[in-house]
Amino acid sequence: AGQTSNQQALRQGAVELVNKLLMGRTKKAKEELPDPDENWKSKDPKALAYEIATFMGGTWPERPVRKVQLSLEGVPTDDEELFALTKLNPTLLSEMTIKTRFLFLEVFLEDIQDVYSEVMETLEPGTNLVTYDSLRKFKHLTVSLSFDAVSDVCQAAFDAVSFDEFPEVAPDERPGLVVPLDLAQFTKHAAAATALVKMMVDTEGELPPAAEPRIIRVEKKFYYDDI
Repeated sequence: AGQTSNQQALRQGAVELVNKLLMGRTKKAKEELPDPDENWKSKDPKALAYEIATFMGGTWPERPVRKVQLSLEGVPTDDEELFALTKLNPTLLSEMTIKTRFLFLEVFLEDIQDVYSEVMETLEPGTNLVTYDSLRKFKHLTVSLSFDAVSDVCQAAFDAVSFDEFPEVAPDERPGLVVPLDLAQFTKHAAAATALVKMMVDTEGELPPAAEPRIIRVEKKFYYDDI
């Protein structure tokens, strides 16, 4: 029964993925996408994702080579210290199942290091100036998981410049605009966020004890209960 349930969950995941891909596609484009009822060989979620992505000649995206490594040396190892330092709000993570959280955090762990490198690669020699585009990408990534401390460092860099001379030509793009970044604070908080994510990945998605008192719980209530 357990195996059947897992297979159904995997198939449902495949269906949801394909449905997302179908949105806004032409009829011809839809016909070229994988059939959600395809008899997928893979049962492991990661292997299934790879099989779907490479279906009929598709390619699996490759991660860029990190030119700037983010060191975790000297970063606290205590979960309470890391939560206090990163100002992580774990509410979103708490609403995921452990398996989903584990898979999500595994990807996030690589993403945050990749994008940190992207930001630091744009650093102008002898200055603290980095490109707006790369830092905005980093902030979007970290704020999506509610790592407020490092997001605030990014925001301070944005607040220090005027956007008037650099209009947004596309989402996330202001070509030529650089911002002054507090490099020490940026690296400190990026490393702390990475260490906390790694801690949860190492326990396969389990939330550390320090997360519990920080989870915001809202009582589910029907509007007409008070009528």
